[in-house]
Amino acid sequence: MNPGNSVIHEIYQYMNDKGVVISYLGGFNQEVVNSLLASVKKIVNTSELDFQNKKRFYAVAAECLDNVNRYNYDTGAGFTKTFFNVSGNDDFFIIQTGNYIHKDQKTVLTEKLDKVNSLERDELKKFYHEKLSESPERGGGLGIIDISLKTGCKIAYDCKPVSDDVDFFVLLTSIKK
Repeated sequence: MNPGNSVIHEIYQYMNDKGVVISYLGGFNQEVVNSLLASVKKIVNTSELDFQNKKRFYAVAAECLDNVNRYNYDTGAGFTKTFFNVSGNDDFFIIQTGNYIHKDQKTVLTEKLDKVNSLERDELKKFYHEKLSESPERGGGLGIIDISLKTGCKIAYDCKPVSDDVDFFVLLTSIKK
């Protein structure tokens, strides 16, 4: 057996054991987003989810990818790789994204996420309508609110320093099957 095939098999087995159905690491642009959304659509169409949950899953994946595409920080110094991962277990699909952000974005982003995570569903709906009526540029955080409303779950996140100016931001959300 070719030793390379053994490594590939080990990686495949690991990902299969972890329930990974899509995993992407690389440069990010609209073409990549479209390709990943096509993959998400295939998963949705072949899943046993009901119609409402299929719509919800696709919408959350699209919003997560849009956020990465919109806010990914390109320093020109090699910090352009992003990741998108979808995994699943018996009860949930888990969507995880990671991208570079400028340190200036960290506080604003984490404050938005903490605010959204602190609200109950009715408060979250009210907050969504307040933000919608403000009509800010670039959405003003509506995507994060929308993700939380559609999933009914808190959004997990982490931010790791990479350099003096750059952090790597990871977002994780789950969608009940």
